[in-house]
Amino acid sequence: MLIEYIEGVELVDMPEISDGVREKIKQSIFSLHQHGMVSGDPHKGNFILQGNEIRIIDLSGKRPSRQRQAKDRIDLERHYGIKNNVKDFRFLLIDL
Repeated sequence: MLIEYIEGVELVDMPEISDGVREKIKQSIFSLHQHGMVSGDPHKGNFILQGNEIRIIDLSGKRPSRQRQAKDRIDLERHYGIKNNVKDFRFLLIDL
């Protein structure tokens, strides 16, 4: 387990999330997926805005899979209104 103090503002404490921050959230999750990882729970309490950068905290540690990546994308749409443009088979299975 790794514990690090991150100075910044949790998204849960922000009354409104700008489109720029939404884009950074989307890119951070995309980057996780590109590196073979998943968030597992990308809600507002698991992101910290540090200056102009977004930091992801509390990664699930779950084994990454296409299905878990699809769930991350679905959760981004549910929590932040970030449209999921990847409508693959796993997305369709979860979205039923």
